Amino acid sequence: MVVVSESIKKGAKAGPLIVAGHLVIEALIIAAILLGLDLLLGSAQATTAISYVGGAVFLAMGAILINAARNVKSDVTQENKTMLASHGLIAAGFLASASNPQFYFWWLATGIPTIAFALSSAGTAGFVAFLFGHAAADLLWFGFISWSVEKGRRYLNPKAIKVILLGSASFLLVFGIYLLLSAGSL
Repeated sequence: MVVVSESIKKGAKAGPLIVAGHLVIEALIIAAILLGLDLLLGSAQATTAISYVGGAVFLAMGAILINAARNVKSDVTQENKTMLASHGLIAAGFLASASNPQFYFWWLATGIPTIAFALSSAGTAGFVAFLFGHAAADLLWFGFISWSVEKGRRYLNPKAIKVILLGSASFLLVFGIYLLLSAGSL
């Protein structure tokens, strides 16, 4: 959602910059795994804390997106291009990933076993290949998404852009509420 909504406002550069933020949090997760902190990341307390913080961040992101949708004018491509500097997009990628408990579950269920397999199969070379392959896949996929949104946005009128932004905001708000409610039951 973040890549689509930011690409509407800032163009094709949004995807790779958001992925850069995502890769920063992934580097921290990988470092934690290598330091043996994967047990802490999988604890009920960590899941609860991440769910509370994540819910609040997603609610804030949804509110910001609603505000952006209200301010859409006829020339979206020029008006919002400079709304956030590049570091704002990187921070958005970091926050979107770091505040999503599913991100950590993916690393616990898929990332750790994949790293273990890469290390046991090919040692350091396998680990490095995993890192570069994973980062390249993220960059290529989300770069393609943001490029596609930028190219397609010229065919969208301001009303359609508002609907897309409000739809994205609704998703973020619902997911934020879900995380907050589920954190209370963990």
